[in-house]
Amino acid sequence: MSLFINDNISSLVAQQNLNTSNSLLDQSIQRLSSGKRINSAADDPAGLAISTTLQTQIQGLNQGVQNANDGVSLTQTASTGLTQIVTALQTIRSLANEAQGGTLTTANQQALQQEVSQEIAEVNRISNTTTFNGLNLLNGTSGIINVQVGADVGQTVQLDLSQGVSAGSLGGGIAESGQVLGTISNLNLNADGTEASGAGAITQISIVSNGSGGFTFEDQNGSAISAAASASLFTTTTTNGVSSLSLNSTGALTPTNELTSISAAVAGGSGAAKGTVFGKISDIDIDPSTGLDATSSTNNAITSITVEANGSGGLQFIDQNGNAVPASATGGLFNLTTSAGGAVTGISFAATPTSTIGSTAAGAQPANSVLANVNALTTPTSVANIDVSTTVGANNAVLSIDNAIATINNLQAVIGAAQVRFQGISQSQQDESTDLSNANSQISDADFATESANLSKAQVMQQAGISVLAQANAQPQQVLKLLQ
Repeated sequence: MSLFINDNISSLVAQQNLNTSNSLLDQSIQRLSSGKRINSAADDPAGLAISTTLQTQIQGLNQGVQNANDGVSLTQTASTGLTQIVTALQTIRSLANEAQGGTLTTANQQALQQEVSQEIAEVNRISNTTTFNGLNLLNGTSGIINVQVGADVGQTVQLDLSQGVSAGSLGGGIAESGQVLGTISNLNLNADGTEASGAGAITQISIVSNGSGGFTFEDQNGSAISAAASASLFTTTTTNGVSSLSLNSTGALTPTNELTSISAAVAGGSGAAKGTVFGKISDIDIDPSTGLDATSSTNNAITSITVEANGSGGLQFIDQNGNAVPASATGGLFNLTTSAGGAVTGISFAATPTSTIGSTAAGAQPANSVLANVNALTTPTSVANIDVSTTVGANNAVLSIDNAIATINNLQAVIGAAQVRFQGISQSQQDESTDLSNANSQISDADFATESANLSKAQVMQQAGISVLAQANAQPQQVLKLLQ
């Protein structure tokens, strides 16, 4: 065996092994004390990169879960506000129904309107005060919001809060499909819309909303009236998608045809003998004293006017009872055209007649009045403008409230769907976060069983290394014995 004193190779080897044991011991102590297998990039460069990416995604998912839960709270708040608005609208509808009862005086209806006004104010209050963290949910000012629910850019849920539900924005719109807007009765028409009589004639026309701002027409049996017939009777004008009706001036629901033939007879019968009948205008309802539309309290209402020659080149007007129609009535209805000699040569309706002349039976609602109601119902008033102090206003209020509740129901469906989605996102991302946390743990967390064994091994190796190093350091002293 060679002995050296300048280089103690055994000591150097022992020192190197002891350093390795110390490093392993330090590593085990660090991992056990931190609970992490990777405490620096040197421990596992690739593992550290993967672990960092996973941790970033986990944190994003966890924040997304919190955001989704906030979305659930927001939609719950909005839904509660909408439910309160529906309660107020239902109260208004009940009051409108009460106002239509027929047994109330005008004062009673005005009292109901006071309560309606309070409920309208409540709708506006709820709309303006339903907020979440300062964000107004029901007055439309928040617009479209995007809730970040994922870990990455673009993983958002869009919620449209741009539709306000104040009293001014609710209740208007187009009448529902199938809703009967008005009925013209006591008719006698052929299938093509011309005058008729006898069995099979159309005696009633119901005007029905088609749900798109227009109309369909049904007879007394609920059967559709042909397009040709409806076109001959009515003129439809459409503005901004909403249609309004008027009577076709040449159709059977106006007396134009009757008057045209009468005028022709007058022109061709100049000098006719007294009593010669030129024609009859029927199905009217006129107050004989004023020429205005008759009311339910009017006695001896004029329901038809027969135009006859007076034997002197002029005309005389006879009612259904054979009595002369007062000039006070005819003056507001007709314009007469005369020749140079004073003979009447033509007759026409006044440009602005004092009464509504429609081809309806005595006592029935004139067709023009029916159409006025139809056109009013086509675009219902907003909730803010509801007025139940009149029966007509109360009737329109019911339609407005029904439209308003339909709007709220649609918005509730949108918000409810968003709430369900937020809840689903929260649950799914919690599950995803758990899975990623498990994967990250497998990469970065210390296995205590393994590290405890490594610690024990390193401690033994350290103790052994110290002992061996002491012996290696003692080897050069053996050379001294050779020099004695």
